[in-house]
Amino acid sequence: MSLRDFWYIACDARTLQNKPIALTLFGDAFVLWRDDTGSPCAAQDRCAHRNAPLSAGSVKDGCLVCPYHAWSYQKDGTCTHIPSLAAGRPIPASARVPAFRTIELDGYVWICPGQGTPPELPRRFPHCDAPGWTTFRMKTRFASSVEACLENFLDCPHTATVHRGWFRQPDPREMDAVVRRGADRVEVEFQNEPVTKSLVTRLFYPKNATPRHTDCFLMPNTSRVDYEFDPTHHFIITSSATPITDHETEVHTVVTFRYGRIGGLVRLLFEPMSRHIIRQDVDILALHGPNVQRHGGENYVHIETDLIALHMQSLRRRADRNEPPPAPSADRTIRLRF
Repeated sequence: MSLRDFWYIACDARTLQNKPIALTLFGDAFVLWRDDTGSPCAAQDRCAHRNAPLSAGSVKDGCLVCPYHAWSYQKDGTCTHIPSLAAGRPIPASARVPAFRTIELDGYVWICPGQGTPPELPRRFPHCDAPGWTTFRMKTRFASSVEACLENFLDCPHTATVHRGWFRQPDPREMDAVVRRGADRVEVEFQNEPVTKSLVTRLFYPKNATPRHTDCFLMPNTSRVDYEFDPTHHFIITSSATPITDHETEVHTVVTFRYGRIGGLVRLLFEPMSRHIIRQDVDILALHGPNVQRHGGENYVHIETDLIALHMQSLRRRADRNEPPPAPSADRTIRLRF
């Protein structure tokens, strides 16, 4: 299976109502709509007749109606009605457009933009809207690639620079990071991580507590960051990256956390702070992404404290070439500091 043969978030489910929606994914144009049962559908965004954009049309009785000559398409992409044809005249078998698998889950509409068989379900957002957990969502557009976004989300050293004072401070104390690579993931567990003074640690870290901090890349487009203090204090930030083009990515982030009985109050501070921090990432990647293109691509120097990047790249390249994933590797411990 290629990278196209996975699930990607197409839109927030609430935005897909009675009108079709245009979507760009992997640089290609798709159209989304709901059929007469309310289920999401997706097809190539063009009419088979004169290539007019179906996303500019309408939905009638669950079928997608072209805005140019009102050809109608059902969810499998076949044309069911051509108004200009005389009664009894057959619709040509070629009057169809490619259709794509969709599913609605966790409040999102997901699409598989390939023709292969995707995993049975998209990756779930852990504890999303679950009892005892507080949940909020963010949607962010980045002027950068999927891999650059995911590496940013899982790269701790940049936080002492880009998010200085908000999330971390530069700290000379050293710690160990245990890197584990599996067939569909790369996980890093930080050991003896020092707690630095920042707005986040002052406001949200329980007193005298040190978190169990893990970062995880999950194939092909998901990052998960956990800060777990105890059974009643646990923060999870999960981001799913949708490739609009090679150099533009839309990221849907779901933040779920436990904070005893005052989760709702914590959200009043934590959500706006999270939005500010992710805007700082938007700004740095807006500098980084165009500069990567300007200088001829990913001409990078990698060092051992780039804990996830090379493993993530290897997994994604193998999938895109339809090759099997590498065998899981032995744990590797890296000494670093933030």
